[in-house]
Amino acid sequence: MPKTYLALCFDLSRQQVRDEKVWLPLIPPGVFSGNDGRTWNNSNPDAVVASFTKKRPFDVEHATHIKGPKGEKAPAVGWILALQNIAGEVWGMVDWNSEGREMLEKKEYAFYSPAFLYEEDGTVRAIASVGLTNEPNLDQLPALNREENTMPLPVELTQALGLGADAETAAALNAINTLKAEHQLALNRANVGPDLTKFVPKETHELALNRALAAEAKVKETDDAKLTALVDAAINDGKIAPANKEMFLGMCRQEGGVEKFNAFVASAPVIADASKVKGKEQQQGELSKDELALCRAMGVKPETWLANRQHKPTY
Repeated sequence: MPKTYLALCFDLSRQQVRDEKVWLPLIPPGVFSGNDGRTWNNSNPDAVVASFTKKRPFDVEHATHIKGPKGEKAPAVGWILALQNIAGEVWGMVDWNSEGREMLEKKEYAFYSPAFLYEEDGTVRAIASVGLTNEPNLDQLPALNREENTMPLPVELTQALGLGADAETAAALNAINTLKAEHQLALNRANVGPDLTKFVPKETHELALNRALAAEAKVKETDDAKLTALVDAAINDGKIAPANKEMFLGMCRQEGGVEKFNAFVASAPVIADASKVKGKEQQQGELSKDELALCRAMGVKPETWLANRQHKPTY
């Protein structure tokens, strides 16, 4: 078991004590030395914090360890309630009592000194107490009456908020309020729903698309019925042969085709009695005089007409 020693170090502080509870730096980070020549190593500040299992006294001139063992009165002027590791430096939260606040307000003491346990090699193990003093042994920390009154924020907090390591509490609060406002705005937008001038629900889009397709199919069906009736009328009038029905329907489906078809039918002669033409097969490989006349009238090449006739059924 390594030997343990008690160091009574007269330190300075970074804070001016104004309230009942304040945070004060107690143990400097890493290796540090006192004015008496002794050197210590705060190499494991987390272990020092973990060793803090009960509140420790804040007395005057280390009375707890100097007068107390002699049976003399050694009252506390405050209590250390918690420790924290801030960038390798051990800080303590101090709760002053009325006597401690009165001493500080009268400026009877300008400095304070932590008493800590350490091993033979100088490694700091735990905080034992802290005492008010006017003869500090450590010069690493400023005095009690300094104006700096801000405890450094935990590194994890500043990193999470996207702030610099030297950010103050006001900056952290501002960042947190901004995040809260943005979160509330997002919730409000979610409750209102999407902007219907920019987005359409999937179900509504599909319903509209299905209706459009159905309407388009119905229009197409109606148009085909009208074109079929138009061509059938020309067949019944003996103006075109039943074998060429599909060819004329294809022509009518093209842009401007109906107008061309009507113009042709109006000027075309009657080539046969429709009742006699039906069911009669024309010879393959040649066009009749009437079909040649139709080709000339419509500007269709005889080969095209013949090809359509050969691949279309007769009636």
